[in-house]
Amino acid sequence: MGGKIKLGIVGFGRVVEVIHLPLLKKFPLIEVCGVFDITPQRLSLAARRGFATYSRLDEMLAADLDAVLIATPHASHADLAGKFLQAGKHVLLEKPVTVTGAEALALQSTAAAHGKLVSVFHNRRYDRDFKLVRQAIDEGVLGNVSFVERRHQMFGSGASFGVKSFRPTWREERAYGGGALLDWGVHLLDQLLNAGLGKCIEVRSAIMGISRRQGDVEDYVYADLLTDRSIRMMMEVNFSSHPVSPFWVVGGDRGTLHVNPDGKAYLHKRGFLPRELLLESASDEGPLRIYASFVDVLTGQGELAVTLEQAIETMRVADCIRNYAQQPEEIDHGYSVHGASL
Repeated sequence: MGGKIKLGIVGFGRVVEVIHLPLLKKFPLIEVCGVFDITPQRLSLAARRGFATYSRLDEMLAADLDAVLIATPHASHADLAGKFLQAGKHVLLEKPVTVTGAEALALQSTAAAHGKLVSVFHNRRYDRDFKLVRQAIDEGVLGNVSFVERRHQMFGSGASFGVKSFRPTWREERAYGGGALLDWGVHLLDQLLNAGLGKCIEVRSAIMGISRRQGDVEDYVYADLLTDRSIRMMMEVNFSSHPVSPFWVVGGDRGTLHVNPDGKAYLHKRGFLPRELLLESASDEGPLRIYASFVDVLTGQGELAVTLEQAIETMRVADCIRNYAQQPEEIDHGYSVHGASL
């Protein structure tokens, strides 16, 4: 591919304004050549920002574009990505890649049939807390790892981040792919599955609404995962709690690592006082790497930082978490837990 990469943006919401546009400005090889959105107010804003706009999807599908960034509600990802792949465009998707693993596998087939790339913006894979955890695991600081606990807690679904002119509460609506599992849950799963601790082979899970104030979707997800290396990994997302528990607890036969919400991390070893570990400074290096790899592959060099195959594996486990929680054994307190092998 010679010259600049002509990129279209599908969905001009706040995540594009706050995250993607600042990143795109750092890549002179990428030229944003058009924006599509179903909301007139957002199209007007894009025009004021100097971008060409499309009010009809078929116009963008037919446009002279090399690739598209799709940043729309989760439930629309599979359909939109499939159409752009069939129209000969490479695709970079906001997470999650799709709502289900079956949809992600269908995208893989479509991409292969048309010789196009799909990558997914799993930016949390490069967060400084996860990088510290991965470093401790890789360097053997903890010895043989036996368990990992990963939590994300917050008040509310993050619906306030949505734009008022579209549908601010879509993250709380099942029809749009809302809910804790597809929002923050896939971030945590992507981290756990890329921690170098093996393939997930068994799941126990619980999904529920705690607050009952967040639409028709869950605001709490718990999953207990077992890897093929006999390592237990626990994931918890709670949209009804202030973050007080550690983000990470990682234990091995030589020590335990705690990473706390205040950005501090401590290594605990028997017979020693806790030792504070320094997290690197926050930066946009990780998200930049996702874009840089996308550019590299389109220009004939390098490989994708986040592959479609990795995103499919994340959705495979997410499907199991959802399915096991929906086919449960009832227990005392009115919610359910179910375990099974993958």
